[in-house]
Formats: sequence, structure tokens, C-alpha cells
Amino acid sequence: MAERQALNATFYAFRKREKGGVLLGLSLTFAIAAAVLIAGFVALFWSSIGPVITWYGQLIAAAGKNDPTAIQSIGFPTGLFTFLLGLLVWLFPFYILCAAFEAGCLRWLIHGERRGFMGLTLGAETWRVWSVYWMWVLLNIAFSMALSIVMMVLMGVVAVGAGGDPTATLTVLPVFYVVQYSLMIYFGVRFAPAAATTIARRRFAFFDAWTVTKGRFWALLGSFALLYLIYLAFGLAMGAVWYVTVLGAAAPDLSGIGTDPARLNQVVLEFAQAYLRSLTEPRTWAILGALQVVGSIVALVFYVATFGINARAAQVALEEGKIKAAV
Repeated sequence: MAERQALNATFYAFRKREKGGVLLGLSLTFAIAAAVLIAGFVALFWSSIGPVITWYGQLIAAAGKNDPTAIQSIGFPTGLFTFLLGLLVWLFPFYILCAAFEAGCLRWLIHGERRGFMGLTLGAETWRVWSVYWMWVLLNIAFSMALSIVMMVLMGVVAVGAGGDPTATLTVLPVFYVVQYSLMIYFGVRFAPAAATTIARRRFAFFDAWTVTKGRFWALLGSFALLYLIYLAFGLAMGAVWYVTVLGAAAPDLSGIGTDPARLNQVVLEFAQAYLRSLTEPRTWAILGALQVVGSIVALVFYVATFGINARAAQVALEEGKIKAAV
């Protein structure tokens, strides 16, 4: 086995390479294809989308007024279930596109290979990455079911031990949630390079990611944490821009909300009302559209950066002999 290498994975995707512009071309092609899919969905289901948006606005307005009677009287729009069914069907081609994009990025970052149209292809590697997505779905379902059972048993034991005191179970919840999210982070990091490992090995290799991340947990966690902090900072900055430019002088006074629950409820109501009023102005939609574009670009850069972390982990595992590519 080769000598252990430093990972240095956080910004691996953006390192200068002999041939530049490959990831940029891939990202632009993906963005255009995604926009076409979104536009196609809107065009096909516009008759259902309009009533759903109106219904959602009515719900927000009723919730802002804290009026349960109004919420119950709103009912469901006639096109809601058609919209949801259409959205469910639409998610299949969209996530296949996402798998093609991720496979293209990983193929370039790990093997230096570029195939298909601007790096996108519906070849075997795309379907393997798509299978990795399904494996994540199944594992999340299994994990949620297992934790639900553990939580019910644990709360039952605590309730019996406390003589039926319902407040005793509340003391267990914080500890349970700490354990739950700690496990989610640990296993999430250990299996994070599953798609990258699959591309590196040129075969479906989800569980080989455990071998790839052996001894690399803290380095990978640090890389992901730094990226998420940067992404969070961008999100907060964009939220501040939205708050100032959309609500502006109509923004509610936030003083006292931390100590006065009644004031907090009043601020929520004022906030919802100010936001709904702002949607009647064309300027608001222009700002929201611009922020959506900027947010999409930032999200795309973030995802490519995470691909780079996973690609670097898989690439180093190949070089160290932890895993081997299929012949």
C-alpha cells in the first residue's frame, strides 16, 4: 500500500488543471438542461400551478392572522393532486440529469476523462450514480424506522421508570436528538464518497466508501463543515439583501421578540402581511428572480465543491491501494 497522503480536499474541485473549463462547461450544460426541464414542467402543469400558488398564498395569509377557521375553510385546490403527481413524475428525469452531472464531474476529477455532450452522458456511470441516490433513500428510510423504534422503546422505559410522569420523557429528548444527529453526521461522512467510489472503481460500489473514508473521517468532516459554513454565510447575506430590498421600510420592528412571546407572534403576523403586500409589486418579482439566479449559481458551485471533496477521497484511496478500479 502506498504511503498515506494528505487529503487537502476542501477546494480540490477548483484546482488548476492542464485542461481548464471542463467543470464550467459541465455546469453550464447542466444548468441549461435543468432550466429546460423546469420550463417544460411549468408549461405542462400551468393550469394546476396557478390555483396551487393562490391556495398557498391564502394559507400564508390565514396563518399570518392566526385564524384556524379561515385555514379550515380554504380547502384544497382542484389541481393540487395533479400538480403533486406531475411533480413526482418530473423528479425522475431531473434526478437522472443530476446523476449525469455528478458522474461527469467525478469522472473528470478522478480519472481525467470527459465523455458525452459537454461531459454529460446517459452511459453506465450515470445509472450507477442514480442507483447510489436510491441507496441513500433506502438507507434513510431504514435509519428513520430504526431510530423511531428505539425512541419509542426508550421513552416507554423512561415513562415507566418515572411512574408515568409525562414530563420525564422530555428530559430524554435532547439526549436522543444529540445521538441521532451525531449518528447521521458520522455515517453521512463515512458514506459521502459513495458515488465517487463508484466512479473510481468503475462499478457500483456504495459500501466501499466505508473503506475509502477509513482514517479520513475528521479530515472529511472538516472539509464539509468549512464548505457548509461558507454556504451558510452566502445564504445569510442573500437573506439580508432580500429582507432589505423586498420588505424595506415595511419590515416589522424586531425588538423584543426574544423575551416577549406575544411580541414574537405579532412580528410573525406583520412579517407575513408585509411579504404578501410586496408580492403585488413587479419590483419584488424582479428582485426575487435575481436572487434566485444568484442563489442557484452559489448552490451549483457548492455542489461541485462537495463533488471535489468526495472525488479527492476516492482518488487518494485508489493511489494508496485501498480500492481498485474494475478492469
